Amino acid sequence: MRHIVQQSLWSQRFFALVIGINVILIVLGVFIVPSTLATSAGVVSLLGAICMQLALVALAFVGPGSFQRVRSGIGISIALGALFALVYVGIIIAEFFGVQDNFNIVWLFVGVPLVAGFTVGYRTRRWGQGLLAAIWALVIGTALWSVGDMLVNYVFWGSHQQYVFWLYDGAIDDFRRSGSADLNAFLLQDIQGALFYHPILSVVFGAIVGLVGSGAALGVRLLQRGFSHAPSHAPSQS
Repeated sequence: MRHIVQQSLWSQRFFALVIGINVILIVLGVFIVPSTLATSAGVVSLLGAICMQLALVALAFVGPGSFQRVRSGIGISIALGALFALVYVGIIIAEFFGVQDNFNIVWLFVGVPLVAGFTVGYRTRRWGQGLLAAIWALVIGTALWSVGDMLVNYVFWGSHQQYVFWLYDGAIDDFRRSGSADLNAFLLQDIQGALFYHPILSVVFGAIVGLVGSGAALGVRLLQRGFSHAPSHAPSQS
């Protein structure tokens, strides 16, 4: 373990720091809503969110998809991931204050991996590098967004602003239909559920869209190569 840390990239240490903050914030949620541990669903939700974070940081350090395998493009993934998180958290803050936007968040899940996949695929001439960069761009973005999402919710916990946000989000209606009697525990588990499922969603979107972006980059490279090797016809001498 010590050898892995010593040989780690700055990007891996940065991601590990983000994940560490997420785990701390997840645990902090128990102190904000202690009743969440009163049910098995609450315990499972808590452990699921923490285990997902630990799995993500493990994948960043070891395995075929680690940051080491996409060293040339991980900086782009972090930059685009940060942009993803900034926009996403900005939308959440706006909704906390009742600003209802018409922006479809799906565009973030498409645009970020598309740009990452194309850029890295074009630079490296390897579709696999573009694919990994696209996946990590969304996963890193989701990890950064999770920090902001939990912080905003915790700061405004129990406030009118939070109620407005969750009402607009649809969670209040879901709570009423659920038959649960503990709104705070329900909302906290909703957040923890997002921490578990959003990374999975990010991997799926990143893989699909990243494959398109990286493939397009290689297609452009092939076209450029074809044009560069095309025979030039000198004008005929009369």
